[in-house]
Amino acid sequence: MKKYIYIISIFAVLALMAGCTDFLDVKPTNKVSADEVVSSPAGIRAFMANLYYRMPIEAFDFTAESKPCPDQGYRDGFHFNDGAPNNSARYVWLLTDDCTGSEVDDIPGEAYYQWWDTAFELLHDLNEFYALIPTLEMVDDDTRRELEGQSWFIRGQIYFALARRYGGVPKIEKVEPLDINDDAALEELIKKLRIPRMKEVETWDYILECFDKAADMLGEDSTDYPNHTMANRWTALAYKSRAALHAASLAKYWDEAPLTGEAVDEGCVGGFTEEDMNRYYQACLDCSKEVIESGQYALYMPNPSSPEEATKNYVHMFQKPEDAQIETIFVKGFYRKGRKYGTNQDVWGQPAQTGGAWPHPGRMNPTLEFVDNFESYDNPGESARIVTYEGEKFDYDGYKEDRVYYKFDNPLDMFAGKDARLAAITILPGSTWRDTHIVIQAGVVDMQGKIHHDITADMKAQYMGWDGKVHYQFGAADNKFFSGFCFERGNNTRTGFGFRKYMDPTFVSSGSVWNESTTDWIDIRYAEILLNYAEAYAESGLGDGGLAVQCLNATRRRAAFTTDIPCTLENVLRERRSEFGMENNRHWDLMRRREYHKIFYNSYRRGALEPILDLRDGKTFFVRAYRQYIGGCTFKEKYYYRGIPGWNVSGLIKNPQQ
Repeated sequence: MKKYIYIISIFAVLALMAGCTDFLDVKPTNKVSADEVVSSPAGIRAFMANLYYRMPIEAFDFTAESKPCPDQGYRDGFHFNDGAPNNSARYVWLLTDDCTGSEVDDIPGEAYYQWWDTAFELLHDLNEFYALIPTLEMVDDDTRRELEGQSWFIRGQIYFALARRYGGVPKIEKVEPLDINDDAALEELIKKLRIPRMKEVETWDYILECFDKAADMLGEDSTDYPNHTMANRWTALAYKSRAALHAASLAKYWDEAPLTGEAVDEGCVGGFTEEDMNRYYQACLDCSKEVIESGQYALYMPNPSSPEEATKNYVHMFQKPEDAQIETIFVKGFYRKGRKYGTNQDVWGQPAQTGGAWPHPGRMNPTLEFVDNFESYDNPGESARIVTYEGEKFDYDGYKEDRVYYKFDNPLDMFAGKDARLAAITILPGSTWRDTHIVIQAGVVDMQGKIHHDITADMKAQYMGWDGKVHYQFGAADNKFFSGFCFERGNNTRTGFGFRKYMDPTFVSSGSVWNESTTDWIDIRYAEILLNYAEAYAESGLGDGGLAVQCLNATRRRAAFTTDIPCTLENVLRERRSEFGMENNRHWDLMRRREYHKIFYNSYRRGALEPILDLRDGKTFFVRAYRQYIGGCTFKEKYYYRGIPGWNVSGLIKNPQQ
C-alpha cells in the first residue's frame, strides 16, 4: 500500500529531512485527521481549536529564547508550558530596556525568537483544513464562510510572526500530494515545488491581505463572543492595524540599520519606498478608525476620580481580563493548572517576601529607565525622571559623599505624584503587596557616616541605628524578609523595583510545581488601536489630527491625567511605553523603529535605583546606579532578522550576515 504525504514546499521538506524529526516516516498522533474533520461538527471544532492553540501568540507560555536542543533543533518558543518549563522568566519584556532578570540581562541575539519549521508545519495543516472547507457537507454556507475567515485570520498571524522575524518568506497557499515510494517522482516534484522567498514588501502586503479577507468573511461577533478568544471582524482589523504600523515603521526606518548582501539586493529584506511607507500608515489609520467608530470596544474604566482609583482599575484589568472585556480584543485563555494548561508568571514575578514555597522568586525587575519614562501630574507632557540629589545630572555614578541627597521618611514618598500606571505595573520600595510591606533596600549609612552597599555582603551583618536598634544592610537578616539587592540565589530585585502586572494576589505556590498560574493573556486591546492611530498620524501627517489628539489623551485620562497634550511623536512614544509596560509592545516597537542598536550599543547596561537607609536619622535616600554585577549588552544590526534555518539545503536566500 502506497504512503502519501503533503508537501508544503521544497525548503520545508529538506529542512525537516536534514533535521532531527523523522517527518516522512511518522504519522502525527496528536492531530485530528482529515477524515475526522469532515465526519462531524465536533471534528471541525477540534481541528480549529488545535490551529488556534498553535497560533504564534507571545503569551505567558512563550519563552523568548530558543536554545538548540540535540533532539529537535531549535526549541519552539511558543507554548512553552509542557513539563518543567524552566526559562528563568525569559519573557519578551526582559529583553528590553524596560525590564531585566535578576539572573540574566539578555537582549534578542542570534538564539532568540526562532520560529520556522513549526510555522510551516502549522501552515501545512491550515492549508489542508482550508482545502477541506468546500467539501464539508454538514455545515451551511454561513458557517463555511466563517471557517474560511478564521483560516485567513490564522494565516495572517502566521505570516505576521514570520515577517517580524525573517523579512520576506515563501508564500504557500495549497498542499501537494506526493507518492514518496517513487524516487523519480519525488525528485521531480522537489524541483517543481522549490518556492522562493517573497520580497519583504510583498510579504507585508500579503499579511494585510490575509487580515482583510478575514475581516470580510467574519461576523461582528465571534463564535465565543464576548470571551474574545476567537477572531471576529474587529479582531482581524485590530491585527491589521498592528501589522500595518509595523510595516510602515520598517519602511520609514529600515535605513537606520542598513544591511547588505543578496537578501537585500533581491528585496527579501528591506526594499521599501516612500510610497510603501505612506500606504502602510494610511492602512493603519483606516482600519484603526473603523474599529474606533464601530462602537464595539472602549477603554476599561476610562474616567477615574483619582490616581489611586486609576491604579486600582489598571491593576484589575490585567489580573482579571474577563472583567475588562469592553477593552480586550483578543485574549489567550488559560483555564486550568497543569502541563500544557497553566503558566508561571506568578512564581517568577513574586517578590522574595511573598514567594512562599517557590524557590526562585524575584526574577523580573523593571528598570530605572522604565520608571524614568513616566510623567508626573504636576508637569504633564514630560518624562518625570527620578531626582535623587540637589543639582541632579541623571548619571549612574552611584553614591558620592559630596552630594546632598533628598531624604524621605517613607521610601514610597519618592514616587509621589507619578503616573498611576507606574504603581500598577511595578512594586515600588516601601509599597504593600499581598498585605506585606515590601522591603527593598540596597544598603545603609552607619552612625560614622560610612556607606555599606555591596550586594555580595553578609546579609546578617549588624549595624546600630539612631533608634538604638540593630539594622541590616538589606532590611532584615534573612532573605525571606526582604526583596531587594542581596546577591544570594538571585531571588531579589537588582534594580530596586519588583513586578506587579498580571500578578494574582491570591496565588499560592504549592512548591516546585510548574504551570499553576491561570491568568489570561490580553494579546491586543483597544488602547493599542487608539495609540496606533495617534502614532500613524504623528509619523505621516495623514488622517484626522483631531481624532489623533483624542486617541492619545484617552489613555492618559484613564491614568487620571486631566490636561490634554498635543499629538507629537515624542508624546505618543512616551505614552505607548507607559501604557503597554511589560506587554511585549516595547520590544517590537524597538525592532520596527530600528532603535535597538541605538540603545544597546557599546555594552549598554540597565539602570537601578538603590534605596539607602541612613542610620543617623532613620531616613531613606536613593542612588542612581548601574545594575550591579552584570555586564553590558550590545545589539548587532543583523539581529533585526533571524537566520533562515536550513538555507544551505533548501536553496533559499539567506539573511544578511547569517
